This record gives sequence, structure tokens and C-alpha cells, in this order.
Amino acid sequence: MLRKTIHFTVNGEFVELSGEAVFAPLSDTLRYQLRKTGTKVVCAEGDCGACTIMLARVTPQAGSSSDLHYRSLNSCIFPTFSADGCHIVTVEGLAQKDAEQKTQLNEIQDSMVRNFGGQCGFCTPGFVMSITNMYEQRICAGKKAEAPSDQTVKNYLTGNLCRCTGYQPIIEAAQNVDQKKIVLIQKMYPLKKETTQLKELTSESLAVETTELELSAPVTLKEAVAYKKKNPKARIFSGSTDIGVQINKGKDPGAKRLSLHLISELYEIAVKKNVIRIGARVTLDQVGAVAEKHLPAFGKFLSIFASPQIKNTATLVGNLANGSPIADTTAYLMAVDTEIEVVGPKGSRQIAITKFFKGYKELDLKEGEFITALLIPIPTENISGIYKVSQRRDLDISAVNASFLLKVDKKGKVESAKIAFGGVAAVPLRLKAVEEKIIGKKVDAQFVSDTKKLIGKNIKPMSDARGTQEYRELLAEALFEKFSREHLKDFLGRANS
Repeated sequence: MLRKTIHFTVNGEFVELSGEAVFAPLSDTLRYQLRKTGTKVVCAEGDCGACTIMLARVTPQAGSSSDLHYRSLNSCIFPTFSADGCHIVTVEGLAQKDAEQKTQLNEIQDSMVRNFGGQCGFCTPGFVMSITNMYEQRICAGKKAEAPSDQTVKNYLTGNLCRCTGYQPIIEAAQNVDQKKIVLIQKMYPLKKETTQLKELTSESLAVETTELELSAPVTLKEAVAYKKKNPKARIFSGSTDIGVQINKGKDPGAKRLSLHLISELYEIAVKKNVIRIGARVTLDQVGAVAEKHLPAFGKFLSIFASPQIKNTATLVGNLANGSPIADTTAYLMAVDTEIEVVGPKGSRQIAITKFFKGYKELDLKEGEFITALLIPIPTENISGIYKVSQRRDLDISAVNASFLLKVDKKGKVESAKIAFGGVAAVPLRLKAVEEKIIGKKVDAQFVSDTKKLIGKNIKPMSDARGTQEYRELLAEALFEKFSREHLKDFLGRANS
């Protein structure tokens, strides 16, 4: 039997919605349906953070209420139906009761007041939620006794903008929190009964129809494949960090929508035989945690691009499936020979990433197929560097991005090489012709010069708003030189001595 309503909690209170309401941005539902007006909307693009909330997903990966992990996200680009099976806390829900049961600000909110962290106040709730996210993650990671540094605070506030201040009072407010007074959201809202109830409700597939829109959220891959086969043009929703922006800007994704949020196996991430398998619903934040151990260069890269709110929602599969030649992660995935697992009416198959891109935003997906997982080999190369160049350091699309992986022996000769670029053609490029020519070469100044020239000859950049063809050619070559200075300096120094 199919459900026709979605279910979640907001600040501990149960919510049930149906019909047109489930298709609205979650920020609209919170503000206009539930009157939680502390959640603000400014950019409607996931850039400014005024709409930040905390969310923990009950199903399908959480076993009980004690397994819940609250993280921040941008509610303005998050479809309400994606909140199905979740616990949500807004800025109103952070307030606590004193001994006389009177509502009062919690320690983080009060620190914003004490340290003059708000002026007009419009962005303040979003900052409070992001600071809450910082302490939630740090305390859960065992860093409770450590006061966050300036840089740590800035990293957690990457996705928040304020039009009034110089940010210093906000940073000071984030640092001058008495951590002994912080109560984790999980303890503030135990929600044992509600968690059990949500697990039971969301064990059934969801189907919602209005006069104009149709949503299917199955609990099994088999159901998802059947729906996609019947409706090949149905748009798939996962993290929605890109498609949510498109909808807010008036771009119609189509009437039929397929959400993957109830399919348990798509949340799985596993390491086996030197291959990391990442399901289609695994977020960038979760990927980063695993990458830190097994793919350190990639883990470091993931830590410095996109805001926490985006990484807590966006998926690695979604970043790839978008098909953009300048997607932040695609160059690295291509460099390490990732395999793409897809499923469709004729079953599942694996596709080498180097054969996956057929043209600009044109992918090797047959009718009815969609991506279920990525299989990422742990590279044997001992030297790696990942780079992104954009007009803004944070929350911006690349002009060019690149990944370099080399294995260099003790004598300074290249044993293997993997080089991939984004933004230098209509599709991401793996420069195998360059790789073949530099294997066996000794790393010295001439090697760097020759490799730069080879890169320039093997790319075909186009001019657009983010850069001219000539600029991108120079940039691609300069990135290899930067990689050489940062990661090959020992070999270069030895060759020059």
C-alpha cells in the first residue's frame, strides 16, 4: 500500500503533510505552514545561510533515536518531501526552559547577544544554527574541551553571509561559548517514540499526486526502476542542492519526480579490497570522513570546498550525475579510474568513468537507467594534488579544476601517472596521452616544462563568462607547475643540486 502523506517532526512536534505542500521548499513550509519564521529566506540559492536548520534523518540508516546525528542544511533548496522521515530543529527549537519552566535563550544564542553578534538580525538565526552545527560536530568528535580557532569558526560559517557586520563579533560569539552549558540536540529532543513511529511510517513507499505534479518515493530499487521505466523523463531527486536552485529560479524540472530518500542500500558506504563503494545517497560530508583515511588528498579537498550546509546534503553521485565539465569532484574521480554502477530495466552494469561522458551534459545512461553507486579504487600513486580555480574561493563554480597523481621511484623517475582536468573541454578530460609520454621520465625542471607543454596541446578549452580559451590554457599549465612546486620539490631540488 502506498502512502499519500509525508511525516516528520519540527522541534519535537509531529507534522503530516499531503498534496501541493510536499513539493514546496522546506523553508516555505516552515515559515508559512508551521509559522517558524526564524528561518529566513534571502538568496533562495543555498548561498547565504539565512535559512539554515538542523536535521537528522530517521530512515533508513538510523537504527534508533540514539543513532541520530543532526547536521545543518539550507532549507530554501531542500524539497519538503525530502524531509519525510526526519527530525528538524529550527532556531525557535534551541530555546531552553529554566528552573521555573520559563523559556530562555540557550548558550549559543545568548553568546550572540553578549558579543554583539547581530545588528539588523536578519541573518542571525542562520548563524546561530551554523554555530550550533559546529558544536554538535565537535562535541560528538570528542573536541568539547578545545575552544574553536578563528579558522575553524570561519570554516563552519562558510555558508553564512551578513550584510551588516565585519564578522568579527560573530566569530567572537562562536568562540566565547561556555561549552559546559551546551546541550546536544539529541538530548534536548530524545524523541524515542517519534523515531519509532517515523520508522514504521516510512517503511512504506510514498506516492503523492496533485493536478500538476507527481512524486514517487519507493523503498526499494526494484520499485524505483519500475517507475523510471514507466516514466523515463521523471527527474531524480537526491541532495537537491542544484535542482533546488533551478526550481527557485523558475526552471521547470518536469511534472514527475522520483525521490531516492527511502531506499536504504543507497546510503551505504563500504571499503573492500582497496575499493570504496559509495551509494547514491551518501553525502559529501560522509564521503569526506572516509576519504580522510583512504584518500587523504581528496579528503583535504572536500574539506575546503562548499559550505557545511551544502556538504551535509549534496551527494557525490549527484555531483557527478549533474554532468557538468567543471563539477568539483569529477576530475579526481576520473583520475583514479572510478567505475559507475547504474541500474535500469535491463539490470545493473558498470561503466568506466572515462567512457561515461559523451558530450556536454550527455551521459552514457540508457533510457530508464540511473546511478546507484560509485566504485572508487584507492590509488597506488604516492604523490597527489587536487586543485580548483574560481572567481570566489568558496561556493563558486570552477573555471578550471585538475587532479594529478604520480608514482615516483626513489631515483626520481615517474612509474605511473594520472592526470585529469575539468573546464578545459565540453566534458571532463583524462589526459592519457600525456600520462603515457611522461612515464619513465626523470623529475627535473625540464620534466615540468615539457609536461606543461603536453598539457596545453591536449586540452580544448572554450571561452565563456568564467574565462577565455587562452586563460584556461595558461591556467591548466600553471596548475601543473603549482603541483610540481608543492609536491615534487624534493625531486626537483635533488635534480638541480
